[in-house]
Amino acid sequence: MTSTYLDPSLARVLRIAPSTADDAYYDYCLEPYAPRRPWADKYRSENLLWHSLIVGGADAALEAPMRAIQTSVGQDLTVWGVKWDGARLWWELYFYDPQKEDPKVTVTSVARALAPWVRFMPTIDEAWPYMMASFDLDPSVITRGQVDQVSLYLTGEAGHAGRSYEVTSGGRELTNTYRFLEAKREVDPIVSLVKASVFVDWSERDTLAKVIPPELWACKKICVAKKRRADGIYFSGITVEQLLWFFRRFAYPAPLVDFVARHEAHFSHLFFDVGIDYRWDEATKTLVTSKSSYYGTF
Repeated sequence: MTSTYLDPSLARVLRIAPSTADDAYYDYCLEPYAPRRPWADKYRSENLLWHSLIVGGADAALEAPMRAIQTSVGQDLTVWGVKWDGARLWWELYFYDPQKEDPKVTVTSVARALAPWVRFMPTIDEAWPYMMASFDLDPSVITRGQVDQVSLYLTGEAGHAGRSYEVTSGGRELTNTYRFLEAKREVDPIVSLVKASVFVDWSERDTLAKVIPPELWACKKICVAKKRRADGIYFSGITVEQLLWFFRRFAYPAPLVDFVARHEAHFSHLFFDVGIDYRWDEATKTLVTSKSSYYGTF
């Protein structure tokens, strides 16, 4: 039975989606995993998405188009990411189809599902060999009535190394290269890739521990990314306890932290994924986080 959660900070009610026997469990690469606990009396990860919309003041603008995507693509087959830069929340949606098997998850099909709210300005050639596509959503996108940018991700090797391109109506630009590694087995390659950077001053002894927090090392995979203006690192397959640590470490809005803390047991069967974009600030001589994010499916 669906229950509700009254957010004490916002005086807003969230309709809780409970876990069911039909739930599918995927990480942020849409790779399946076995849940940590039995699903009975637990909550779906999408509750974190809907609650974040309330906290970010975006539920009125974004819930209906996101529900339309969920209906069009299918339950549990869209990855959501909640982004936080210390001042504002925004959202990114990701669609995977590495083998080009499902016409419902092409950019063209997703754009069709969102047509009542927005128009996609970039022209996407569906013959391009992208294995994933994503785009940002926030209330301003709905207000403008258009998606100005789509990210396409390509990979062509078993090591799951890849690259992403920003596609706009004005052209295409390489924005990111990345590589996934096993956290426990590939420590040396992870550290080597992280340290191969023009964005970080490694002379401070604790810098590596800030980039790769010991609290997140106990995960399944680590993705090291090299971006235009920062480096990035992602931790895949963390527990709800680690997610709470992540929220507190990067000063997420109090209602988000409180929601997970209150319902920690309800999310204990899930694995989560989180990411950090970071760079060295020459003015303060410190490592700064330009953006962090957490992920689930809906």
